[in-house]
Amino acid sequence: MLGLTPHLTIPAIFLVLLLMWILNLWLYRPLLKTLDDRKTVLDGAAADAASAQENIAALQQEYDDALMEARRDAKSLFSEAHEKAVAAEQQVLGEAHQKVAMIMEKGMTELGMSVDVAKEELEKHAAALSSEIGSKILGRTLQ
Repeated sequence: MLGLTPHLTIPAIFLVLLLMWILNLWLYRPLLKTLDDRKTVLDGAAADAASAQENIAALQQEYDDALMEARRDAKSLFSEAHEKAVAAEQQVLGEAHQKVAMIMEKGMTELGMSVDVAKEELEKHAAALSSEIGSKILGRTLQ
């Protein structure tokens, strides 16, 4: 029935080897090459992604540092502006106090002079009234 005979076995082996060579040439090699290329692309993409991730982390750190420095600078500028404003306020208040002191001193001087003038007038009026009262009571003019 199915016996192994050399005249059928040798062509069968030859056909199997020929089929393996053809499949290897047209199917397996291109398929393996495609798989290797795909692996290379994926490895490259993974490396690029890792590199991009590192770049993102470095840029994030740089951004955070720049933001922190900007905040420090803003705080410093604010503090400096606040100090200048306080100094200007103190200067304005000092000048205002000096003006108030001068006005008060001038007012006190004027008030003192007015009091002196009023005293003199009152003394004159008091003397005149005393003379008048004395002359009315005594009925004669007083010298």
